[in-house]
Amino acid sequence: MKKLKGIIFDMGSTLIEFENSTWKVLGERSAQRSYNFLKDKGLIKLDFNIYSALLQNLFSSAFELSEQTLEEFRFEDLAKDFFKKLNLSLQDGDYTGFLKAYYQPITEQVTLIEGAIEVLSYFKENGYKLGLISNTIFPAKFHLQELKRYGLYPYFDLILFSSEAGYKKPHPVIFKQALDNLKIESGESIFIGDKLIEDIGGAKNMGMKAILKLKEGRDYSSPITPDGTIMNLTELPKMVNRINHQSFEDKEKI
Repeated sequence: MKKLKGIIFDMGSTLIEFENSTWKVLGERSAQRSYNFLKDKGLIKLDFNIYSALLQNLFSSAFELSEQTLEEFRFEDLAKDFFKKLNLSLQDGDYTGFLKAYYQPITEQVTLIEGAIEVLSYFKENGYKLGLISNTIFPAKFHLQELKRYGLYPYFDLILFSSEAGYKKPHPVIFKQALDNLKIESGESIFIGDKLIEDIGGAKNMGMKAILKLKEGRDYSSPITPDGTIMNLTELPKMVNRINHQSFEDKEKI
């Protein structure tokens, strides 16, 4: 393996914690908030329970198909299908308002993970190219606002969301897009994420090194083996340096 030149991070539960509430709870809050938005605008008279059930069915079908194909669906497209089923015709402003209303309960409960700024700063100062790959169905602008809110945005040379890439981790396309944009080879890069299949498996299948950041309650039963494991981001510089040193020693032996 070549000397590491690039470090690519996952976002959720790696740099920013999105799961301070369960996704089930967040889905319920988002459905209620979006329904209230449409109701207040006088755009809908449907009972909330029916509204919520229809929305959930659309999400479930989209997620199921996406898991099979690894093609990412976009919330904007799902919303358009939803309005069509409800025979609703929204103006641009109302459509944008609906998207924001749905996402608001999610973004208002996210928090910055301890050590994120310090670690990004360390790697930037040491000459690494920094990238971010995140699976999300939501518009990139929503997450860019969060990265800017917490001061993470300026550190990245590349930010890539699956809603823009068209495919989600562990599909190789999204990793290749990131590597190509950073102008580094897979053997010169390392990925840090909290999920074995999507993050570690996806990266290693591309020939990258991969470090697992453990999250309490996450399912780690997959047989995929990371190149290192950390509990806290503050452990990352030492582990990356160790892997980089080992790579150099291996190269010297050849």
